[in-house]
Amino acid sequence: MLQHMFATMNDQLDDIMKHYPKAKGQMREELNHQIQLLTSMSDHFLEEWLRFEEKLALLRKQEEGEHNSPSNSLKSIVSKKEPSVQQSMLDLDYSDPFQRGQGYFTLLMYHQAAPQFEQAALQQPERLLVRAYLGLSYLHLGRKQEACRHFHFIIPLTEDAMLKALAYNALGCIQAMDRNTEKAQHYFHQAHVADPTIPEPIANLQVCLDNHGCLQLGEKRMVHMG
Repeated sequence: MLQHMFATMNDQLDDIMKHYPKAKGQMREELNHQIQLLTSMSDHFLEEWLRFEEKLALLRKQEEGEHNSPSNSLKSIVSKKEPSVQQSMLDLDYSDPFQRGQGYFTLLMYHQAAPQFEQAALQQPERLLVRAYLGLSYLHLGRKQEACRHFHFIIPLTEDAMLKALAYNALGCIQAMDRNTEKAQHYFHQAHVADPTIPEPIANLQVCLDNHGCLQLGEKRMVHMG
């Protein structure tokens, strides 16, 4: 899983380095946002690794104090080299398609995320959160009709108020993009009714009324949804 994640992060960084020198305006802002995401993820990995090393050092000290026999000591276990076992562990893929899709989605790599979510949806057709991510990936790719199909599928089946609201909100954004203001307002209102705690539908409704501003999909709220 880590190998796959670092490979993805490196690919994304290579792409940023390729386009950054000539990027301007909105594209430069998007690349800066991607850099912030990568930096945040890198910092998180470093922090977790340092915590792991600290715990491992404490365990080694504890083991040394217990004077275990050489054959059973932690030092002998850690120092043993078994390349075949280590390589097989590295080659294992610990992440399912949904997790891989989330990784790509977080890095704004929607072309790579969509096929992963498609595979996850085939494996778990009843998992509505997968369909929400797939719908949003399609939406970011401009495949609005396919996105609509998934959001319409979610709404009558989910008992999760926030997920229902996000689906309605996404449908509203699609209608707003197509300049169907009346339908967009209807969906944003339905989203607010479904879950009044999320602000995106009201903000989007105001964008429609003012005919100015940026639509908010609210996808960051799905990160903590199971």
